[in-house]
Amino acid sequence: MKMWWLTKTPREQLALILAAAALFLFLLYLMAWQPFSQAVEQKRLLVKSQQSTLNWMQNNLTEIQHLRGSGGASRKAASNEALLTLVDRTAKQRQLRQRIQRIKPQGDQTVQLWVEQVAFDTLLIWLGELTQKYGIQIDSLNIDRQELPGLVNARLVLQRGGGA
Repeated sequence: MKMWWLTKTPREQLALILAAAALFLFLLYLMAWQPFSQAVEQKRLLVKSQQSTLNWMQNNLTEIQHLRGSGGASRKAASNEALLTLVDRTAKQRQLRQRIQRIKPQGDQTVQLWVEQVAFDTLLIWLGELTQKYGIQIDSLNIDRQELPGLVNARLVLQRGGGA
């Protein structure tokens, strides 16, 4: 290799050094800079999306507080049905039962659910029905978006209103 290098003229050696440097910079760009810049762009889009969600939540905060304050008076009488049975029955009515992967009762007044690959709109309509029609409260809700548009996975805790 050294003999081959020495047989090259200084001009050819300079050209080979510049070509090697260009190749090195190109590989550095492909293997380091491009993935880094794509990750930064994805995070920027995620932050923008979450910022718009936060703005929407802040804009609707007063309406939510108003509904929470007046919700108890306008709700229909809560069903005497067991919470677990009520959740199961209403999920079947909304054709969500097959999407519920796990139901874990936590006493008589609380139920924890894992719902997978469900349409976001259908989930919200069902939860709205539970809160408005039956006085069920959403104690916690964690929603993860999925690959297919409109589908989500959700982990939630529901409890009877007026409970803890």
